[in-house]
Amino acid sequence: MSFAETLKRLRIKAGKSRYRLWEFSGLDQSYIARLENGKKDCPSRTTVILLGMGLLHACDKIELSDVEELLLAADFAPLRKRDFSQETKTRPGNKQSKD
Repeated sequence: MSFAETLKRLRIKAGKSRYRLWEFSGLDQSYIARLENGKKDCPSRTTVILLGMGLLHACDKIELSDVEELLLAADFAPLRKRDFSQETKTRPGNKQSKD
């Protein structure tokens, strides 16, 4: 599925108009329309993440996996998953509590 098709499908799934997506992402409605219509391709990773955050905002129908799908449709790597439990143990200066 193309980026344009994925973006439009996720926007509809989120129940958001282009106007609402503009409000939450900060990206112009006409730019969003060009992306959805395939008239503009190759958005930057930052643009795709802004769209994903706009889709996620105040919506329980969209999940991070949907944002990853959008990133993959734009030929970007998915979001990096971090194990914060390990990071806090190995970060310099952190003192581990003794139980």
